[in-house]
Amino acid sequence: MCVWPAARCPAPRWSITAERRAPDGVADLAGRLRAAGCVFADDEARILTEAATRDGVLDPELLDSLVRRRERGEPPEHIVGGVEFAGLRLSVGPGVFIPRRRSAFLAGLAVEAVETRAPRAVLVEAFCGVAPIAAVVAARLGTSAARLVAVDHRAEALTHARINLPADALVMRAVVPDGLSTVLDDAGVLGSVDVLAAVAPYVPTASRALLPAEAVDHEPADSHDGGQDGLDAVRGLLAGARRWGAPGGVVLCECHRGQAPAAQAFAADLGFGCRVHHSDDGQTAVVEVLVPR
Repeated sequence: MCVWPAARCPAPRWSITAERRAPDGVADLAGRLRAAGCVFADDEARILTEAATRDGVLDPELLDSLVRRRERGEPPEHIVGGVEFAGLRLSVGPGVFIPRRRSAFLAGLAVEAVETRAPRAVLVEAFCGVAPIAAVVAARLGTSAARLVAVDHRAEALTHARINLPADALVMRAVVPDGLSTVLDDAGVLGSVDVLAAVAPYVPTASRALLPAEAVDHEPADSHDGGQDGLDAVRGLLAGARRWGAPGGVVLCECHRGQAPAAQAFAADLGFGCRVHHSDDGQTAVVEVLVPR
């Protein structure tokens, strides 16, 4: 069973002026959030205070509106419009999937895979959401290392992906995996993908109800639900690897470590060489499939 904790931002640096300090004090603000069930109330109080501060001056009315949104269960990342991911500040917003910290493991593997195939390797981030994996590759290796293609079916997520990626990245809308061949053909990279990386939905349908309420209520259901065993989307990506990938290319799919043996067996049935990378968090795995030469 794969249960995803809600993503959280680390506390940013913040300051407010003495004359415009929140009327009830920051400690009381954290108390409001704690009463609403926020586990990281002190950190979130700082995050919301910083978001309500302009040019060193706190806007108490804005702060109160942000706190009310949080009290209603909206994720803090959606409220402030950003999330920290692998050392980057990424744009996010209401109605989109928030990148989880654990996916930095996949991002690191994608960087390594692109680096061995640079310059101008083709990286495709499928099920990209706000494109955290492609953003990390661009930030660490520079825009000359890879041609970036990010694909998702949700327009609101792609709006943020365009903000998070370099201007020359291709951000394309399609249902994945069914529509991936068409958009890759349009981009001129069908059969030439060196690295395909994805945080596909991999929560088993019956387990989605066990997710934190803020994820269930404020993120798209199809960004979580991976079918009966959670691997429907992963299998779809592995099945298309020969069609999309360049000879010697790789497909990197995040999943729960308990799902990795089934994904590996499916890849073997397709005739792929496959290995599994395990994160130090004890839960996350990345299945790596090699496209035959």
